[in-house]
Amino acid sequence: MKLDVKLLLSITVVIAIIIVNIIPRVFSEYFNQLQEAMLKGGLPGFYLLMIIQSIIAVIPAEVVLIMSGSAFGFEASSAVGTLGLMSGALINYVIGLKFGRPLVEKLVGGEQLEKVERLFVKHGYKIIFAARLLPWISFDAVSYFAGATGIALASFTAATLLGTVPRALFYSYMGEKVGASISEGDVTMLNYLLLATFLAIVFLIVVSRREKTSRTPVEEAGGASLSTRFLSETDYSPAAPQSAAS
Repeated sequence: MKLDVKLLLSITVVIAIIIVNIIPRVFSEYFNQLQEAMLKGGLPGFYLLMIIQSIIAVIPAEVVLIMSGSAFGFEASSAVGTLGLMSGALINYVIGLKFGRPLVEKLVGGEQLEKVERLFVKHGYKIIFAARLLPWISFDAVSYFAGATGIALASFTAATLLGTVPRALFYSYMGEKVGASISEGDVTMLNYLLLATFLAIVFLIVVSRREKTSRTPVEEAGGASLSTRFLSETDYSPAAPQSAAS
């Protein structure tokens, strides 16, 4: 049975809500320990962690940014978080550029890559920007795919930066506010954040399952040709990866 990551996350959030309200002292102690660990690593450690989470998708960027916001404050968390997210995205782009689709499929999985391909065919370069704002799109897969198909580095960087800045600002701000309220013994804001996260995950599960059930056999069979269709609709040429790399 394949693990449903969204379902696992929703269960985790529900457990967190229960712990926060039944034994808030335990949660506060755990939160403070995480905050101290962030402070011990300093801003260089936070920057490195943001790069690692960009490559290893199981670490949610949102959680790291919220913790950094509570530890370092809004300004430092936003600035270093943006730098770390951009660095990780560019590393993924270069990996896709140098090693191509075979390695990308191993890193993100064939199903995730096909989902990104469909989005690129439908929306083009706009999906690079949107992927930073929409939580149900794997930006790691978008970065790998952008490199593997030779999308211009300047276009990728600009679209990524435009989507990264508001994301870093929002979660860093939430982290600063949540951290301040927890330090005062108030978990109300945290409850609102957890509830909103749970509802968002439920919404994503519903949307994802509706997409799977509405997809026709013809669309499934045509998945293998999506890359070819996307490349034919762009100005990609065999020389593009070399120019992008330079």
